[in-house]
Amino acid sequence: MDKIQNFANAIKQLRKSKGITLDQISDACKVKKNYFEKMENGDFSFKSDIYVKLFLVEYLKYIDLDKAESIIQEFDNIFNPSVTDINLTFMPPSVDDIDNVDLNPIESTDYDPKQIAIIIFIIIFIIFIYQAINSFLI
Repeated sequence: MDKIQNFANAIKQLRKSKGITLDQISDACKVKKNYFEKMENGDFSFKSDIYVKLFLVEYLKYIDLDKAESIIQEFDNIFNPSVTDINLTFMPPSVDDIDNVDLNPIESTDYDPKQIAIIIFIIIFIIFIYQAINSFLI
């Protein structure tokens, strides 16, 4: 509980050090002022965790965008300490994990747009000739 109160005091002091009022944040973020008041008082139980985190993100983006990510990480460490230990297997590999993998498999040097256009034109031309020959024979 002490960590939560310290976190709440820290975000409040950060806001005050920037000379920003809760009314300014509330107006800019379109979030009720009393939600921010509750967060600054250490009450993070007023809504579900996801809403509290979203409100906190908006609060921090308004106050100090550069520090927002590290403060959110601290919030996660306090309220969900096991979140950082989860290994999400569906996440794409990081750049460090990739050795000789083609990062852009769609890019191909086999055909360029001009060659594709010529192939399509030839196919259309062959169909046109076939239709013309069939119309003369009938």
